[in-house]
Amino acid sequence: MPSLRLERWIARKLRLRHLEIIAEVYDFRSILKASKRLNVTQPAVTKAVKDIEATLGLQLFERTTRGLLPTVYGEIFARHAKTVLAQLRYAAEELENLRIGYSGHVTVGTVLAASASLLPEAVAMLKKDRSAIAITIVDGTYDVLLPALVVGDVDMVLGRLPEAGRRPGLLYEELHAEPICLAVRKNHPLAGKKSLRLADLVDQPWVLPGQESSLRRQIEKMFIEEKLDLPRNVITSMSVLVNRVLLRKSDCIAILPYHVARDDVEQGLLALLSVKLNPLQIPVGAILRAPGELPPAARALMECLKVVGRELNTTLPDETPHPAKSVRAKRRS
Repeated sequence: MPSLRLERWIARKLRLRHLEIIAEVYDFRSILKASKRLNVTQPAVTKAVKDIEATLGLQLFERTTRGLLPTVYGEIFARHAKTVLAQLRYAAEELENLRIGYSGHVTVGTVLAASASLLPEAVAMLKKDRSAIAITIVDGTYDVLLPALVVGDVDMVLGRLPEAGRRPGLLYEELHAEPICLAVRKNHPLAGKKSLRLADLVDQPWVLPGQESSLRRQIEKMFIEEKLDLPRNVITSMSVLVNRVLLRKSDCIAILPYHVARDDVEQGLLALLSVKLNPLQIPVGAILRAPGELPPAARALMECLKVVGRELNTTLPDETPHPAKSVRAKRRS
């Protein structure tokens, strides 16, 4: 189909229902599941997909024994369809927000560094003033959350901001600097010992982030600069739940964001080793779609995130083995 004819069809005859059908079939890889989600018959969905493909002159989905797999054309069409649908949701939310006041919905993707304090405290702050706002939190990794952000399935992604390899078309806004600490179980042989050095920890068992992470590279650089061998007894894990259990059930040492470890320290489950790691901090913030325009509910949450981020920057740990307790005392005063 000539380009001009295709543009005219999209401008004049493409319907919102077409976009919804392609988006649902793309997400579910199934005519049956898409039809149930849209509350229409299977034949109607099948016919709509075939009509769109015939009009475009392009195959959007490949029929296989595993379901419908999007072709390269299907990937492009579905991505734009989902983006248009997301923008329409934002428009409806903004109109409703103006009509009845503080309402709306925001979907947030989060990874480890933002899950402990930044996001929960910001959500609690938002709910005090705007209880009608609905919030959906999606936990995951960047390889899943960033594609969801691009197509509008999530409004923002919160977590550690990468130093390099940032995706074009996305905005990266730092909210606070997260200190890194060394955590162990409460009764670990090294817990409570003063003036520990990295040399004392080389032969200990460790739980470390993946080799591809910037934090892992920082940790290894720290040992190299001290002219020490790298730890050899290492478990590589990015799972918060697994790491917490490993710490409590073994003599492992784990590198954790301070605000992730803080609550377990305060509850007497973990202890922090008194090894000075001041140079080790990770930037934590929000990743947004360019040009950074957010629907009203997401804008309100973003403002709360900025406030909490500033507060977290003023509650950094001291050099005691249990810095979280001193932070809590400071807050009470």
